[in-house]
Amino acid sequence: MTKPYISLNPKDIIFKHYDSIRRHYDGSSIDRPLAVLLIFFLLPISLFNSLLALMTNKPIFTFQRKVDALNRNVVLRNFTVGLIKNSAVLFDILLGKIGFCGVSICHRLPKPIQFLIENQIRIKAGIFSLYDLHLTTGLSVTNKEQLLEKQLNGNLSDYFSLIIKSMLCMVIYGQNSKQLKDRPILSLFGLQVKNTNMKEAVRWITDPCGKQQKTKVGFFVNVHSVNLSINNKLFFNLLSKADALFADGSGIRLAATKAGYRLKGNNNGTDLLPHLCESTIKNNQSIYLLGSKPTIADKAAKNLKHTFPGLKIAGTQHGYSQLTDKELIENINKSQCDVLLVAMGSPIQEKWLMDNHEKLTCTTALAVGGLFDFYSGTISRSPLWLRQLGMEWLWRLIQEPSKKFNRYVIGTPLFLYRTYFKNLVHLGER
Repeated sequence: MTKPYISLNPKDIIFKHYDSIRRHYDGSSIDRPLAVLLIFFLLPISLFNSLLALMTNKPIFTFQRKVDALNRNVVLRNFTVGLIKNSAVLFDILLGKIGFCGVSICHRLPKPIQFLIENQIRIKAGIFSLYDLHLTTGLSVTNKEQLLEKQLNGNLSDYFSLIIKSMLCMVIYGQNSKQLKDRPILSLFGLQVKNTNMKEAVRWITDPCGKQQKTKVGFFVNVHSVNLSINNKLFFNLLSKADALFADGSGIRLAATKAGYRLKGNNNGTDLLPHLCESTIKNNQSIYLLGSKPTIADKAAKNLKHTFPGLKIAGTQHGYSQLTDKELIENINKSQCDVLLVAMGSPIQEKWLMDNHEKLTCTTALAVGGLFDFYSGTISRSPLWLRQLGMEWLWRLIQEPSKKFNRYVIGTPLFLYRTYFKNLVHLGER
């Protein structure tokens, strides 16, 4: 049977190469054989858990009720006691009650999509889904339906890839725990980090409710900036004075989890910029690009305007200009931009903004590091599978090994040491 291409846009539902109403998600055919293999491999643990339950006069299984994305009730079993207690879900997969990969049990889909899937596609709820994978690593989720569409149109290699990536992320980041606290502000390494998803971060940046009396300043906090702030009190003070600090990268997610917080999203500037552009278009706002090497900001502006028709670029200026700060600020203010993006690298960009933000008239100014390099085409983004694992930093290291050696090869292990062994997550005194 020819595999159909499935489009799940509720406004434009299209089926191509449709030749049978009895259609299956490819992963369904492999669920039970894989479950049998894993049950056999884990048989000693299953026997141990069962005997331990009987010896302690407890039931072998406990059952957890959930509702999947199609609003269907799903019951998952766990061993009551013992090792790898959630491995009991393999029996549910063997019985056909759930799949390894399927629709998420972490959210609901719109009713038109629910109706489409229930009537046209045979797919169970799954313990893994693309949506859940993106949630685990904090990748921006703008359209749940597109993620499901991509998953449904994948082949068996995509099915196994999703399982492997999901299991790796469970090991690295841990599963979502009910014990994690939801807080609007997270105290990490003495810094007060806003706990926002991408939509909330963009809303803060583009708030159209009139001009502020002073320009809001936002910084993105990542592994590198945390390391700098711990080693440099002046830089720590610069970060602390910002109006908002946004969590950027998988390292901050690990630190938040270690501190007992549930981080809403990964607000890295590269993923945020498209949402920012769309929001400024909607709000009739403009952006000014300042920094990076000559021609880079211009190329980035040209590419952004091509990608986002209607985007207003109020001006650009590279970071090697002979203009004085006074002249530069006059040019920025004359442009009447609403959002200023400053790409000078840390700690220079943060210091420049804190020294000059009171002279600016824009609504918001952000320090964005190497953002223009990506959007000018100077540096390529990592493959999606690396981003899904939260390892985009590895791609940057491969591209610029000498330049990024200290930042990643030395800085990343140092950050992990500080996170897990030095108890600096809650550090309040410097």
